[in-house]
Amino acid sequence: MYPKITSVANIVGATVVTLGFLGTSYPAFACLHNPANLELGSCKPIQISQLLNPFTDIEGVHGETEIQQLAQLGVIDTTSSEFQPLAAMTRGEFIAWLVKTYNELHRDPIRLPQGGTPSFPDVPVSHPHFTYIQAAHNAGYLAGFEDGNLRPDEVLTREQMIVLKTSLDANVTPSARSPESLRNFIGRTRGFTDANQISERYLLKIAFDLGNGASNFNFARVYGKTQVFAPQKPVTRAEAAIVLSRFRKGGTVERALQIRNRGR
Repeated sequence: MYPKITSVANIVGATVVTLGFLGTSYPAFACLHNPANLELGSCKPIQISQLLNPFTDIEGVHGETEIQQLAQLGVIDTTSSEFQPLAAMTRGEFIAWLVKTYNELHRDPIRLPQGGTPSFPDVPVSHPHFTYIQAAHNAGYLAGFEDGNLRPDEVLTREQMIVLKTSLDANVTPSARSPESLRNFIGRTRGFTDANQISERYLLKIAFDLGNGASNFNFARVYGKTQVFAPQKPVTRAEAAIVLSRFRKGGTVERALQIRNRGR
């Protein structure tokens, strides 16, 4: 009986043809070639773990597993060998990851526009994340700032991340509760010492995330038990990956990968 052979393509910045002997102690071999002239280059042995983890800078990082899984799902770009897990996440890239992950995990995906007129003056069609930003806006999940802009290249803050993610987890209906009442819930009831620093426009959805199981408890899943929300603190790329690892109705990225692999 011959060992099972598998092929893997498009590994980190090059086109790769890989032959691996699964179930044996033999290594896999990666053959790199130049896509411009299709001239086959040299082959060298690689470890199977390298195929599952295309990044060289995430070992031991909180969120390592979630980063690997999002990369395997096709959400995260793997054309670079560095993920930069502790770098700040931008608003535009997070929205792109958010929509991509949502669409992979849900039966009714968010429809991606084919061109169209931009809804935000600072997100033209030429912007690298236009398609996903426009899709989220068209679906009713995304609104800009008071000046009409989205500020896609600005750093994503914790309070913004929780609001964006919670919007796709649950339908948070308007509430008659005052900002003071919501801050009291977040501060006294949930134990956060800096509830007064949370932007008023985000209070309702943050309170919902902290106190309602339908929200998927996004903040707690990323940051654990803490009394400091730090609402304006930048979100790291690793933290963004963690919050996207699970959707209330769509399930987990891990489960989506299991289903995909079974179908192959």
